Amino acid sequence: MYVARDRRATGVGRVLLTALEERARTLGYHKMVLAAFPWNAGGVALYQRRGFRTIGIYREQGVLDGHWVDVVMMEKILYGHARGEHDDASKLEA
Repeated sequence: MYVARDRRATGVGRVLLTALEERARTLGYHKMVLAAFPWNAGGVALYQRRGFRTIGIYREQGVLDGHWVDVVMMEKILYGHARGEHDDASKLEA
């Protein structure tokens, strides 16, 4: 998700993220995973407020402006999703 610079700190990111979470739940997703730039303090704070937790850092994940950059990996388990036959990992085929 990207929010234009002139729209940051206006609540649009929260609205978009909330809509994405609702859609993921509607589709029966078990969890959401995201990657954020470590220097995006506002974005990381938003994700944390929405219940995402940091699970690690991918070092030198991509090139931005000619430099290798890291990304912070975050996840959120979507409780309250419609439970289905694949909730039990032992039932999944390899």
